[in-house]
Amino acid sequence: MTTAIQLEDLLLAAKQGNVQAQNQLGLFYLTGESLLQNIDRAWYWFNEAAKRGLEEARLNLGKMYRDGLVKDFTDDMSQATTEIAKALYECRRAALREGMPLFSNDDEINEKVRRIRSGED
Repeated sequence: MTTAIQLEDLLLAAKQGNVQAQNQLGLFYLTGESLLQNIDRAWYWFNEAAKRGLEEARLNLGKMYRDGLVKDFTDDMSQATTEIAKALYECRRAALREGMPLFSNDDEINEKVRRIRSGED
């Protein structure tokens, strides 16, 4: 269990731009470990770390989209702030049109990330 002082230090580091702290806060909010579960705050902190290039945070965002935890995402592409989120947004729209889940496992997310980075997608 994380202490209140550790959480305060983690929050301060996250606010100062530490991507590892941002991602960890996202995990705490996502799982409800050490903090009350809050999906919106989890998305916020994962997105902050992803914008700064943390691959783990990008994958965590992808898992949230895959699992349907992000329900208020609009058709406005300007809200997809990272290259990965934009690609996942398009995949999610296509999957929803077909009535299919976005990804079935983490390997598919990793493959999608690889294809985007190599310019294949």
